[in-house]
Amino acid sequence: MNDLRFRCLIDSYLCDIASFESYIEKGTIDSGLILISFDETEVDIIRKLFEDNVHKGQEAYLDKIQLVGTDNYLYIMSQISLEKKEKMPHSIMKAYRYYKSYKKKQLRADEYINNEIKNNNAGIRRIHGGKFSSYKYTDKTNHMSFPFRLFEAKEQNRPLFVLFHGAGALGNDNIKQHFENTRLYKHILKENCNILSPQAPYGSNRGYDLIQSYIKSVKKLIDELPIDFDRKRIYIVGTSFGGCCVWHISYLFPGYFAAGIPVMGKLFFDNNFSCYDIEKLATTPLWIAHSSDDTNVTIDSDDYCFDSLQKLGADIKYTRWNKYGHSMSGKFYKTEKWTEWCLRKELK
Repeated sequence: MNDLRFRCLIDSYLCDIASFESYIEKGTIDSGLILISFDETEVDIIRKLFEDNVHKGQEAYLDKIQLVGTDNYLYIMSQISLEKKEKMPHSIMKAYRYYKSYKKKQLRADEYINNEIKNNNAGIRRIHGGKFSSYKYTDKTNHMSFPFRLFEAKEQNRPLFVLFHGAGALGNDNIKQHFENTRLYKHILKENCNILSPQAPYGSNRGYDLIQSYIKSVKKLIDELPIDFDRKRIYIVGTSFGGCCVWHISYLFPGYFAAGIPVMGKLFFDNNFSCYDIEKLATTPLWIAHSSDDTNVTIDSDDYCFDSLQKLGADIKYTRWNKYGHSMSGKFYKTEKWTEWCLRKELK
């Protein structure tokens, strides 16, 4: 590896980037995203900087830091090794430009949340009515603010479906998640049920702490909803990032939901299975759906959870396909009787 140099993208959500200032090639501390450059003799120094400055809850990141060498290969730097992987399909500068654009959206989302919390009272604000009324929710306890759509059933004491969207619908326009969920609406509306469709802010999918704040706020919102619904029949359904939300909200609030359907999601962001008490999930009936050829969200976590919950005698179901990749959700929602399955579940 003569004269080999490395580049690495670092996000301020993962660690304190100020410590890497002398190695910055692109970006600034204030932007929250930097591209650093260093040679092979400085690998141990960079590793130590990561170890000393990683944020709490992001320690698993230390075992999978991605470096790109001047030989155009990807390297994985862990706390004990540096492993050469495959050729990079694109340049590191292309990746930097992509993440720089995304980081700007994250910072705008943070600013939006801070302004909402500063300028508004906590709770629910109705923006406009209609079949799917538009609202904003401000949760000062979890430092979170987001918009949501709400459909109220024609009859009182009907079930509530909570729909978690994928990463492509992140934002605060209260539109993207609404359109993404239209394929689910037609199934639920046939059953005359209430529907809650929240929209997660940009960045909510970037780490454990961020998704935790969001789903805790969604749970708080459900408790405060200004409609009459059957609290023994609350169902959670989510796709991709939304599937991750279903897993995490089921884990954090066992026994609260009558059933959950995580589609193409995962509980383990870092594959550290041992840090979770799987028994906490056994109180909620779950129907997992995933495909083994999904390269966007790998299936390992779902396989592990299904096997573990099955051994615990939980009410668990698994639709595990070997085709359709990360597009399997469309086929699943269209062909499987998921609404009927949910409606048979009720808290005791």
